[in-house]
Amino acid sequence: MRKLLRLVSIILAAALLGYGIAAGTDDLWLVAVYAAAVPIGYLIYSLLPRQTVGWRRNVWAISATVMLGFVLLSLQLLRQQFIVAPVLASRPIPAGTGGTVVNPRVYESELRVQRGRIFDRNGVELAGRVVSPNGLVRRTYPVASTSYIIGYHTPSYLYGNAGLEERFNEYLSGQRGNPIGQIKARMLHRPLVGDDLHLTLDSKLQTLAQRLLGNRSGAIVVMDPRNGQILAMVSNPAYDAAELSYDPTKPRSEEVRRIQRAYERIVSSGDARLLNRATQGLYSPGSTFKTVTAAAALDTGTASPNTVYEDDGSYVVNGYVILDPNRPDKSRTKWTLEEAYEYSLNAVFAQVGLKLGAANMQEYGRRFMYDRQIPFDLPVTKSQLVTKPGFLSDPVALASSAFGQGQILATPLEILLDTATIANDGVMPSPYLVSEIKNPQGQVVYSFEPQPLSHVVSPRTAQQMKDMMVAAVEHGSGFEARIPGIEVAGKTGTAQLGKGKPHAWFTAFAPADHPKVAVVVLVEHGGEGYSVAAPIARQLIEAALNVREQP
Repeated sequence: MRKLLRLVSIILAAALLGYGIAAGTDDLWLVAVYAAAVPIGYLIYSLLPRQTVGWRRNVWAISATVMLGFVLLSLQLLRQQFIVAPVLASRPIPAGTGGTVVNPRVYESELRVQRGRIFDRNGVELAGRVVSPNGLVRRTYPVASTSYIIGYHTPSYLYGNAGLEERFNEYLSGQRGNPIGQIKARMLHRPLVGDDLHLTLDSKLQTLAQRLLGNRSGAIVVMDPRNGQILAMVSNPAYDAAELSYDPTKPRSEEVRRIQRAYERIVSSGDARLLNRATQGLYSPGSTFKTVTAAAALDTGTASPNTVYEDDGSYVVNGYVILDPNRPDKSRTKWTLEEAYEYSLNAVFAQVGLKLGAANMQEYGRRFMYDRQIPFDLPVTKSQLVTKPGFLSDPVALASSAFGQGQILATPLEILLDTATIANDGVMPSPYLVSEIKNPQGQVVYSFEPQPLSHVVSPRTAQQMKDMMVAAVEHGSGFEARIPGIEVAGKTGTAQLGKGKPHAWFTAFAPADHPKVAVVVLVEHGGEGYSVAAPIARQLIEAALNVREQP
């Protein structure tokens, strides 16, 4: 009977304490502790020697009472130390004016965290730390051209984190995967040291891409199409994260005002420089989308590279006239699909789209990840094939979409992945920036394993598209991307916007037979893709393949 009562007491005490912890409030916790004192007290008193009499029994009873008090007090202290401590540590302190001020405990602990460093693929430090003699830590961003991809780090009561600093904050701050280190830091009052990020970025290539884009708005992305490694990612206009780096060795009020002024300048600039245009900017893709249309037509058997179409300079769909100013020979009226891709003939692609049909257009749009979320280390906006359901059921809309107009909007990353799919034998690689994360002891705690993102088209279709893209550079609109001794496969794009100069696009990969690098260049309101974007892409391909020396 005594054993049964002890078991019931244990279960009852555990249930009461568990309820008190789950309830979360101090009042309910104290009620649960007081209630649990009854079964806990019984357990203690039931363990007293039964044969003890006289003053010895009194001593045992007093000891049991002290023990009960010790157990209850220990439970309260354990809750305060391990469950309530984070809440208490971050609780705002009421100010005399009725407002709140920064909790100095949180403020001080944040400034002492030795945040993990971030390196490029060659070991160049992109985000570092400087520790002052009194243990306060300042974040540094030595390479301005990569700093906005890394993102900024500010104290939590200011603007927090952005970019990779936000995405991998738990690793960089030492909060994830290092429980022993956290306990040591608390118990021994040592600084918490975060894990280091190792990126796929090449800082020299990034700096070159930034310089080539200059002060023009737009985006550039360079990738290894074989595995999805991002070698460079430029978004312009941009900001320098160093301007937002907090220096704890300087007076707090001065640093807060400085960072607030810098952030306000960035936000009020009117050019959306906090937006990563490479992954979040949505643009009309223009003729770069013809890669998707042509690949869909080839893969479904709707057309072959040698299928002939009529194009005398215009094509009429339900009374809507599609003009074709790109024909290199105005006396010709018949063109193959390969020639139409080479010279970017809108009238031919309108016919291809109509023959392909709305269902196939939507199917292959989804295969190429339009209207689908692309997983990546930074936020990515979904590219969209249509904005209104049923839009492609209209023949005019379908014909316009086939050559990159209509309602299509794409990120530069999306266009690059379309190109990389062709380079990679019809398989879209999964893009990534962070290749490894290492703890302070140099051990790998995270490693990205490249995986196919989507099996889009057959290898045969991809090879046919490669040949057409090579022809577009060798004989067609992409001639500005030619590199002596290297076969480049590419496609121009000039996205008409109705008002102002069109967006200039160019996307390519090389060498065509064994692709090692893929690139997309977008210059907002830049004009013609062949004359503005293609030369930039050529220089980046040359640098990536070590044809020319990087700066």
